[in-house]
Amino acid sequence: MSKNDYNNLIKALDDMNKCLFCVECHQFCKNPVTLSKCFHLICSEHFQDLSRCPKCKVSLNDCTTWSNDKLNDAVDAANNLSTMFELSKGNTSCYSVEESPVNKFTESLPDTPLPNVEASKRTPAAKQDILNNSTISLASNVSKSGKTTEKRNDKGETALHIACRIGKADIVAKLLSEGASTNTKDNAGWTPLHEVVQNGRQDLVKLLLRHNTLVNVPGQGNETPLHEAIRYNQIAIAKDLVAHGADIDARNCKGETPLSLAMPEIKAVIKDIAEKRFITEDSLDSDFIRRQTELDYEDVKVFCVRSILTKLKVLAKNHSNLHIEQKFSNKVTHLIVDAKDGICDSSLEVLQGIVNNLWILTTKWVTASSDDNLASFEEYEVLGVGTTTYRGPKNARYNKYKQLPGIFNGCHFYFHNFNTKYKISDKIEVTKAILSKLVTDAGGVVLRRAPNPESIPEAEKLVPYHAQRDGKLYNCSHYIIYKDMYEPLYNMAHLKALPIGWLIECIEKYQLCEPW
Repeated sequence: MSKNDYNNLIKALDDMNKCLFCVECHQFCKNPVTLSKCFHLICSEHFQDLSRCPKCKVSLNDCTTWSNDKLNDAVDAANNLSTMFELSKGNTSCYSVEESPVNKFTESLPDTPLPNVEASKRTPAAKQDILNNSTISLASNVSKSGKTTEKRNDKGETALHIACRIGKADIVAKLLSEGASTNTKDNAGWTPLHEVVQNGRQDLVKLLLRHNTLVNVPGQGNETPLHEAIRYNQIAIAKDLVAHGADIDARNCKGETPLSLAMPEIKAVIKDIAEKRFITEDSLDSDFIRRQTELDYEDVKVFCVRSILTKLKVLAKNHSNLHIEQKFSNKVTHLIVDAKDGICDSSLEVLQGIVNNLWILTTKWVTASSDDNLASFEEYEVLGVGTTTYRGPKNARYNKYKQLPGIFNGCHFYFHNFNTKYKISDKIEVTKAILSKLVTDAGGVVLRRAPNPESIPEAEKLVPYHAQRDGKLYNCSHYIIYKDMYEPLYNMAHLKALPIGWLIECIEKYQLCEPW
């Protein structure tokens, strides 16, 4: 067998093993059972002690399990194969087992307890199994020189995510000192702060909060770290989060707030802290936004109006970070448009730029830039769309920086009778496909059939994240969008019938606007 074939065999074995590992203890499943709510595998002995799936965090209320004898046989077979290849684990690259970056990394880890692993199993080999099989090896995210990257694994996790989850304080501190982002979301929406809160590591919570960590970033189901702290009864952590600006009234997708989840005695405590705190969310966000703005200069991909294309090409020759895109695509980071006194007209390109959180600049940015220096984005950002009160571009950009859901998160749309092109204005002509793209890019869901107000599916009974508190849309999950005339008129708490102009205004303002 060639070395390449051998490496492929080991990799295939590792991939198979991951499918048969318990999502709680990260070892081969013992008496494996399948969770009926999410179909993840778990050792039968862990089920009765869990309120949520350790992998996807779905609630296990009313969850059942089932077993399968063939699954038991598969686990036994995989375990035997792994034993046969035990001496070759880690030899899927040019490194020997002793030289493997994983081994070098795990040897440097302090002997603090690993989560959900018996004391007898806290060996160097167990450390490597936890890192390799639980998610990924941190070695893939830390270069040989020790410099941190934001490289992610197939679950979207960075090295900081993993170090936080397995509770390695010294590694967390090292990654933070090297500039690791504390606000990166993995594919499930969890940040490093979510990870340490769920594990009850107050020391790591305090460490992350000292490194420009946003405390109100919603994860899966729009659960904030404070939701998690209250849900898992991490009261000391909850106090720290609230003192640092956490929103006690933030709603998850079911409308639950940390305050509503808290026990009565805890409610009084966190309300008191929230009223007396001197650190505000805005004060923390402003510094983070400034840092994110600086990063946007590193790779500028521009789509522009034709009138300034020649000048822009000259600039691109003198600035290696400036690139011109020939088409408006998901590669574009900056849209340049004509504007008067900082106000641009609404157009499909502008609407697409807003829902994709782009910088939308006036053409004056190009003329103000020189061969030696690119002008400030903020100075030449459009002030509004049609009017200064429609500040969608900046609102959308700030929303992205703060890692918040799109403006239509929690909203389901049905487009009534948009089977042909419909002209809204001289510059905006839409089809159902165009409207659907705008809505989905802004975090919404498009329905194929008109919703039945008396029979909304349970999975669609969500609350809109951006609805104004105590507003008319506070619990409105479904919207039927009509053209100029809209009949029949639905005006229920959970279902509204609204004109296309309302939808366009929401995008132009990047707000879930109150119905007219």
